[in-house]
Amino acid sequence: MVATDSSDQSEENRGQIADQSGVAPATSSGRRASAGVPKARVTIGFRAHVAADELVRAAFGRLRQPPTAEQFRRIATETQRAAEVFQSKGWFDDPGSFHAKPPPLLDPIIRPSRAAGMRVERLKFPSGWKPPTGVPGRQRWMQYQENSLGRATVMRHKAGGRPWVVCIHGTGQGADTDVRSFRVRHLYAELGCNVLLVILPLHGPREAPKSAEARFPTLDVLDNVNGIAQAAWDVRRLLGWIRTQDPAGIGLLGVSLGGYVAALVAGLEEEPLQSVLPIIPATDFPGLFVQQSPPALRELMMPFMQESRQLHSVVSPLSFTPSTPVHARAIVGGLADKLIDPVDQVAPLWEHWDRPEILWYPGGHLGHVIRGDLYSFIDRKLKSAGLSTV
Repeated sequence: MVATDSSDQSEENRGQIADQSGVAPATSSGRRASAGVPKARVTIGFRAHVAADELVRAAFGRLRQPPTAEQFRRIATETQRAAEVFQSKGWFDDPGSFHAKPPPLLDPIIRPSRAAGMRVERLKFPSGWKPPTGVPGRQRWMQYQENSLGRATVMRHKAGGRPWVVCIHGTGQGADTDVRSFRVRHLYAELGCNVLLVILPLHGPREAPKSAEARFPTLDVLDNVNGIAQAAWDVRRLLGWIRTQDPAGIGLLGVSLGGYVAALVAGLEEEPLQSVLPIIPATDFPGLFVQQSPPALRELMMPFMQESRQLHSVVSPLSFTPSTPVHARAIVGGLADKLIDPVDQVAPLWEHWDRPEILWYPGGHLGHVIRGDLYSFIDRKLKSAGLSTV
């Protein structure tokens, strides 16, 4: 999430930027150097960011119970069967054919409301996305009734012709706190933008009942692939609706899980966006799950890891080239991020996107919420893309 903060960063701690040419500040040896990730100066603050991320990782481990051994056996069977279906359909060879073009979103239900002290509109519409027929786990996903409705929160000016900024939240978010996290008041009042906050599948009011034990992201491979695919579909439908609202341009921001979705959507959209900015984005869920899981869980994942990687490749931003030009792409990564590894997760997107401008800040996954240089970077990219009326 992105929160308001006006504090300036000292030159010593200011985020480091690599431009389109890929010329980056001095990097450390080994894996960081080969990935083009700058070397971070290890300070007390840096260590504090690492400690905070470790606490969050431990909390997630306690709050989110992993699948049982029996559930892992079911996941393994489904994953292996699904890989056979995907192969037979040609989706591994042509991932784009898996993603149908969403129909126009013409008549969403819109109701006035309030969120975080702001007048907003609640937008609701039938998502319309379903897992393809014949894919294992289809019926289970369709039983998550609350998830069948796409939802968003909108702040828009009365006059048309305004730029729009679409914000996609991270794991466990999708509540009214996103209004503050994404600095919506600033984007709306000071930059003059209309703002749309997406609510991702199985988040916020779209959560499944606790009895369903459904979540997203998840170690349940097919549910995770379905969640990603539906998220991209829903965002694309919302982009289509915005294009009927006389927009002066559209920008896409996403944080963590939302960064993954933003990058994927940019790769699927035929019409270029004015700006796409994934912040601390995940890009490889199978690798992320292995990295963040204890040895016992890793061992349970190994029998179907190859198939999991194949299935996730169909919904990976690394499988698609955005129509949005390089100068309109940008990325933010955390050098001390212990949840989204800068080398394994962020750097591959930077390379795949032809090394657009990237801000590396010397903080962790949570550290971006208190960084003035990050906010300045976002504002500069939005303004340079024409996504501001000031």
